[in-house]
Amino acid sequence: MNPRETAQLPSGDIMSIDQVKRTSVLIAGAGIGGLAMALSLLRRGIDCDVFEQASELREVGAGLWVSMNGVRVLRDLGLTEQVEQNCIAAERRSIRLWNTGETWSLYNRSSDAARNQPYLLLRAHLLKILVDGVRRLKADAIHLNAHVVGFSQSDEGVRAQFADGREIEGRALIGADGSHSKVRTGLIGQIESQYTNAIAWRGLVPVDRLEPHQREPVVSTWIGPTAHVTAYPVRWQNTELMTFSGQVDRNDWLLESWSEKGSVEECLKDFLGWHPDIIALVSNVDSLHKWGLFVRPTLAGWSQGRVTLLGDACHSMLPYLGQGVNMALEDASVLARCFEQQPDDLARAFQTYQSLRLDRTTRVVKSAAGMLPIFHNSALCKAETAGDYIRTQWAPEATAARYDWIYQYDATAVPLH
Repeated sequence: MNPRETAQLPSGDIMSIDQVKRTSVLIAGAGIGGLAMALSLLRRGIDCDVFEQASELREVGAGLWVSMNGVRVLRDLGLTEQVEQNCIAAERRSIRLWNTGETWSLYNRSSDAARNQPYLLLRAHLLKILVDGVRRLKADAIHLNAHVVGFSQSDEGVRAQFADGREIEGRALIGADGSHSKVRTGLIGQIESQYTNAIAWRGLVPVDRLEPHQREPVVSTWIGPTAHVTAYPVRWQNTELMTFSGQVDRNDWLLESWSEKGSVEECLKDFLGWHPDIIALVSNVDSLHKWGLFVRPTLAGWSQGRVTLLGDACHSMLPYLGQGVNMALEDASVLARCFEQQPDDLARAFQTYQSLRLDRTTRVVKSAAGMLPIFHNSALCKAETAGDYIRTQWAPEATAARYDWIYQYDATAVPLH
């Protein structure tokens, strides 16, 4: 499969959802969070089924980084070897000035501690690794063409309602169905999103189209007055690709969609005057996607009875800290541990999970939003003010204060009380 457009994963044998056992935990959504949840439960001997509205498991080509807080969860799931076979370990992370390319180092793998060095890989790779892990333990756990749109519950169980009119009974329901979650709507009601006056671009570039100095295993974050770009390499089989992720201040309204196509010409207009390395990235991309960046109000809670939420369904966040996937992995680990500790009182287990995760995820959401004026700042307009600004905002002590509390968290060991 070609990750530059979309990656399609094998469907496998799909069991009718009518054969799902009433003792199963029902998980809405087969994204990274939902699949990590399923694998976390299955490894503990807890039966579960995953319901995905799409007709096939696909992932729009994009890179992601798994920081150490997420790596600990993958290690606990027994996936370290598979992830390391498919990832690239960054040698350095650097801040670069948008127009001159001047560089400030944040860390160097050869000399700095590895506590905040991310694993760089394609979303499609991580998705496939999780799918394979789930199917090894339960071959028919993942059900496609199964869109959970509502539910009802009692003291004894949950009845999930599907878009095609079917209903399935289960032990509990976990909404891992993303920022447009139908499970969340059933729990809390409709929550309107607010456009942040920023858009995001993303794409993948074959590295053989780039100059040698652009192919290094480095995470580079380019910052400017009204935009910033993060670029890093990912691997697909024997091919290396450079992932391009750019966020731009724009007040025109766009769909809250990850799959909206954009043109190279339009993207280049957003980066007029930027360094030739950025222009080369945009110009050589195979395909570009764009989406508007939206936020929702922080939830006061996300568990009721035998129903709870996970990942973007309960705490979607802006991408400025790269923590969306990592928070979903943390959620899955903590929730599975709570489930295992209190298997006979799921309402209590879900409340424990919520109490453990609410403050942390809320803080990460707010911290991610607070990064925008740090990445996009008028001090970066001129070289004479940019240097002092970067040396202050990205000094070792400032960087440690910004990131270490996120990366040091261990979802696999945090006390469950």
